[in-house]
Amino acid sequence: MAPDALSPGDETPGIEREVAFATDRGLLIRSRVEPGNMTGWHHHGDRDVLGHVARGRARFEFGPEGRSSTDVEEGGFFHVPARLVHRDVNPEDVTQELILSFVGHGPLVVNVDGPDPG
Repeated sequence: MAPDALSPGDETPGIEREVAFATDRGLLIRSRVEPGNMTGWHHHGDRDVLGHVARGRARFEFGPEGRSSTDVEEGGFFHVPARLVHRDVNPEDVTQELILSFVGHGPLVVNVDGPDPG
């Protein structure tokens, strides 16, 4: 499939998601976050996310009051467990591009007001 042939995915403020493939058991998505931006708080329901940082660097904030975080360098891989409330952060000055496999059933994204209180 050509990179410009992807279809729009479910929305979360601050992130662009494009669907490459969708089956009854999973999705393959490209996501982009602009330089210095962060997404809204969300989780992926009963879906696990398996990802690869294709461009830039990714930071994921999560946990009570969003105080925990992990960084993934360009070329790195990561796993976001099902139902983990988090937000994606692009700490770099280039557009962050992630390749994501969503595994499981249910909604792709559930947007929420914020992380769990501490």
